[in-house]
Amino acid sequence: MCGVIGYAAERAPISQEALIKGRDAMRARGPDGAGLWCEEGEGWAVGLGHRRLAIRDLSDAGHQPMLSPCGRYALSYNGELYEEERLRRRLANYGVQLNGHSDTELLLHLLIHEGVSALEHLNGVFAFAFWDQTNAQLTLARDRFGVKPLFVCEREGGVGFASEVKGLLSAGLTPFQLNLQAHADLLALTYTPGPKSAVEGVEQLPPGCYLTWRAPQERASSELVLERYWAPFVAERHSSPMSLDDAAAWLRADLTRAVSERLVSDVPVGVFLSGGLDSTGLVYAAKEAGLEELNTFTVRFEERSYDESHFARRVAEHFKTTHHEELVRPEPAEVFGPLMEALDTPFADSSAVPLWYLCKSARERVTVVLGGDGGDELLAGYATHVAGQAARLYRRLPPSITRLGERLAASLPVRHGKVSLDLKLKQFTRAAALPPAEAHFRFKEFLHEEQRLALLAPTLERLRDEGRPLLSPARHMSPFFGASEDTQTLLEQTLTCDQRLYLPDNILVKGDRVSMGCSLELRVPYLDVHLATTLNSLPDSFKLRRLNVKWLLKRALLGRVPHEVLWRKKQGFNVPMAQWLTGPLKPLCDELLSEEAVRRAGLWSPEVVTQMRREHEGHVKDHSRPLWAMLCVMAYLVRWG
Repeated sequence: MCGVIGYAAERAPISQEALIKGRDAMRARGPDGAGLWCEEGEGWAVGLGHRRLAIRDLSDAGHQPMLSPCGRYALSYNGELYEEERLRRRLANYGVQLNGHSDTELLLHLLIHEGVSALEHLNGVFAFAFWDQTNAQLTLARDRFGVKPLFVCEREGGVGFASEVKGLLSAGLTPFQLNLQAHADLLALTYTPGPKSAVEGVEQLPPGCYLTWRAPQERASSELVLERYWAPFVAERHSSPMSLDDAAAWLRADLTRAVSERLVSDVPVGVFLSGGLDSTGLVYAAKEAGLEELNTFTVRFEERSYDESHFARRVAEHFKTTHHEELVRPEPAEVFGPLMEALDTPFADSSAVPLWYLCKSARERVTVVLGGDGGDELLAGYATHVAGQAARLYRRLPPSITRLGERLAASLPVRHGKVSLDLKLKQFTRAAALPPAEAHFRFKEFLHEEQRLALLAPTLERLRDEGRPLLSPARHMSPFFGASEDTQTLLEQTLTCDQRLYLPDNILVKGDRVSMGCSLELRVPYLDVHLATTLNSLPDSFKLRRLNVKWLLKRALLGRVPHEVLWRKKQGFNVPMAQWLTGPLKPLCDELLSEEAVRRAGLWSPEVVTQMRREHEGHVKDHSRPLWAMLCVMAYLVRWG
């Protein structure tokens, strides 16, 4: 993968030196090479920058920005295309002969001959900028699920773009100003829901969309148009022509195909192995694809309730992989130095910490890894999917019973273990009686409204001064719920929400930023377009059966993976942040979340932060998630504020 940056405008908004500065701020995305191309014409100026991580065609034939032989077209591209032989056959119909075997050249000529309609035929992950000089038009596009990022900012008479926000800031394409609403959303969800970003005026190009900028020409001004070319979920319920066993056989075969295509590389490839079902399925498929030598990587924790490395070790032994374990002991200088730089903007999913150590370890041996991202969102693998179904029954109970349940859950003592029972019960009873969209939000929020509003008092005052109300984070879930269950079941609505929101804005953000911060390419076979489209067409009963999540994947792997791994209780990639904040990371809390530092930041109530720290350190309440979120924000403000 790579890093892209650039602009198209009626006049050049920055110098070439500034564009180079922004490009090189993203050096970790592409340590193997850099390129720049700038041109100006009547009523337009364009600049494209690129940082290269060489994966396919390691020669100079893959250098970017790549120009067409005639000089009319230019492409700066970050991504990976699969099914290349099929795409090459399409080009052969136009009489095109390629000079190398890089997918950049392949994509360039597809766009030349088919324009944006080529997007419908791509199976891969990408974010790119394509310039057509004759029509003075720039096209920006992002892959279907949003695996690869692209941030955009409007300039007077034009648009700037980059793979990372710090590229835009470093180049001077946009000024730094914290987006207060996005910050409030972060404190509810751990991530910033698109299309907004942490910085005012910078937006994420939505997954499955493309954006075109056209120079004025005969128009009075330039034109900027956003279009969607794909959405991930079916619009109506399908009845599967397959039986469950037939679907399991199909899944084994198609997952093996998807993995096989993602093993193609001119550099070493490995697999992230957590010991969970998704990553175990990848190792199974890699072996089925005929890969004899396979490196697998996992992390382990000293805190026993969080450590799942023995499951990963069991899978590695079963499939005879070369297995590597990395013990995670977070160092403040590492976490708030290279990791925060890689995360680019505030991102409060604490599993980014062990993922960072895992990526660093893997990068010492391979340049490409496969990961199980997307499996939970496609196959109904989260506890929230079970909770959503249980909530349907809970809502039928008398209000007196539900209120009693909430009071009893609130009275449970706090534990700092992994996803403790008190945390799960409190979360469920607070949310289950609410309508589906609100309940799904409450199942996922990690700082409930009353605490959040008290904490955000200074932010609320700043928003009021600007004449802006604070919007509820639940608004991001609402568009995906409320359809008649004659067209979409509750589970389908929930999976649609997760695939359009949580997957691109949390799961894929974490995977992309952390892996690229280590100059490591992370590939995600479960998000293969053919595999994902078919999975989305299958009935609920294939995915969720009573309390059994990912039922179809379990049937597909039955008898093919270790029994104890297949039927283990799902735990998720959680980390002992509660213990870390009172242990190795406490000095950072003392420095960045002191009353003076909090008051200087002007975002949160110093009194509330001090109380939260006191309660957390005294094991009165577990405030690890909001405290970690605030540390991430403070680290960002130190860098840019």
